[in-house]
Amino acid sequence: MLELLLTPKAEHDLEKIFQFTMNSWGLKQAEKYQDELYAGMQLILENVFIGKIYSHSELHYRKFHINRHLIFYRIDENVCVVVRILHDRMDLKRYI
Repeated sequence: MLELLLTPKAEHDLEKIFQFTMNSWGLKQAEKYQDELYAGMQLILENVFIGKIYSHSELHYRKFHINRHLIFYRIDENVCVVVRILHDRMDLKRYI
């Protein structure tokens, strides 16, 4: 199986998502949502082609939708690199 690697920006995205969710809906919901995001990353590891090709990137990113967020990733040999985790209402081209 592939190794999972999060870029510093993806790690920062996860932190921001957790803080926002906790401030808005409480700790229990924030933990539940983080678990759902990590479960989505596990699905990606099990089937790297589950995400749709993100055509606005020259780096061959794929995107996988989890609730209201998109996980952007690429495969580099034996590593799945999660590049960003962005809300689906964000200007994606600006952040990718």
